[in-house]
Amino acid sequence: MFKHFHDLTPDDINVEFQTHTNQTDGHNSIREVLQRAHERGLRAIAFTEHVRRSTDWFAGFAQAVRAEAAHFPDLTVYVGCEAKALNVAGGLDVSDEVRDQCEIVLGSVHTFPKKFGKFDDYDKNDPQQVRRFAEIECELALGLLKYAPIHVLAHPGGMYQRRFGAFPSDLFREMMLATRVQNVAIEISSSYLVDVPAFLALCAELNPLVSIGSDVHELDHVAKCRDMVNYELRK
Repeated sequence: MFKHFHDLTPDDINVEFQTHTNQTDGHNSIREVLQRAHERGLRAIAFTEHVRRSTDWFAGFAQAVRAEAAHFPDLTVYVGCEAKALNVAGGLDVSDEVRDQCEIVLGSVHTFPKKFGKFDDYDKNDPQQVRRFAEIECELALGLLKYAPIHVLAHPGGMYQRRFGAFPSDLFREMMLATRVQNVAIEISSSYLVDVPAFLALCAELNPLVSIGSDVHELDHVAKCRDMVNYELRK
């Protein structure tokens, strides 16, 4: 499903591997997202709904995705999920029952464990605190990569970038090197990346497995990452 950066072809980029529907925090139905993917000419799409260990609706969701996919034979459709890191030891907020139904599992850092405090505790005007925020996010991501059963590290450095701007390059490098060791894809995210050229340059240097993801929550997001990557690679 995933290729190393140097091996990417236009077909490999013509995918959407992070999608959310109105089952959780997206705005559209499975059918609407598939219709837009078809209109945008995508080759493949993964529905990676947010889940938790307590999620009890996933079997019905997976069944619905596969049923709707039958109406779009031009699309390869995957059932997946996105689960958040619970600790630096690779704890993943997903049950075995949900994971077993998935063809792609995204691991993401969406919150900090309580021992690290709240996001607002980190002063944007204090360089040491800003750096520590990035280091914690990196530690959680590395825990997922080393110990969690994931296929993709989703929107790496995303929390930091939403609050402070471009993620420290040395920590991006550390995460990307870890994805190579663990044979996990790192997501190129059109939703979170602040410095896209720098991230792609690092991908070109280290050649990790990569995943294309727009973090779709509404129809206008579908294929946004594909278009972004194609644009940057043509420059």
